[in-house]
Amino acid sequence: MQSSDGHRSPSSVIEVFGDESSLESTSKTCTGYAIDGYSLYDENDTIPTATRRRFYLLNHLATVYSDQLESNPIRTKSVTTGALAVVGDLLAQGIEMSFDNTLEDSTGLDGWRVFAMFIEGLCFSGPSMHYAYELYEHLFPIVRCDCECVDVEQIHEDVQVQVLDGNDDNTQVSVSNTQWKNAIIHVAFDQIFMAMWYVACLMIVTCVIEGHSDDLLDELRNDYFRNLCASWLAALLFFAPVEIFAFGKLEKSYRVLAVNIIDILWVTVMSIVTHLNR
Repeated sequence: MQSSDGHRSPSSVIEVFGDESSLESTSKTCTGYAIDGYSLYDENDTIPTATRRRFYLLNHLATVYSDQLESNPIRTKSVTTGALAVVGDLLAQGIEMSFDNTLEDSTGLDGWRVFAMFIEGLCFSGPSMHYAYELYEHLFPIVRCDCECVDVEQIHEDVQVQVLDGNDDNTQVSVSNTQWKNAIIHVAFDQIFMAMWYVACLMIVTCVIEGHSDDLLDELRNDYFRNLCASWLAALLFFAPVEIFAFGKLEKSYRVLAVNIIDILWVTVMSIVTHLNR
């Protein structure tokens, strides 16, 4: 969709394609942009073919991930959570082996620990975040949509709109406004109350899978509150502000992915803290 002044609306769909028959690393090719079904061509495009192919691959992966979020949201978010938890634990183990002299004679990477972190993310944290964020959005919606009849020329370019019906004088649109106070409420619930669940699951699952079941109750009694305080401190210093921005700017389906990426560092910290006394 394109407005009368020539500016593309935020709801326009853009597709990029090109002539990939050329194998030269840099060449002039006929690259096309499809905007809402209308094809435009740039005859003077000089983007290297390799760069264009990398962009196409990333765009393809993003499309596949988006499709999986639509068709299998819980499975996709759970697998993503588990995979990124593995990344966080690998960082944690690398840091531990770099700074702890007692690990000089160790056998190296603890595979059971990595597996435990993956299972915790796959079976507990991932599904929990999906349902928790759905509940947050139901109780305190971050994006509020209203249908209004407005003059096309009065639509500000920074406002997210979706045209429902229109004519020369007025257009019925769905106007989306971000409720930042609700984004703060989401993150507060997540970092204060859901953190209690996340930390408990992390300690219990990793303790059982790593073969320390006999020490589980003592570990919860002695270390749970310390680990929870570490989580709260990390949220206060870094994670909460970043999450507020992510919650306010991203669609609901992408918030778990954003939090998982942010939480790679959180998992790193919590993995180190959780395994201090093991």
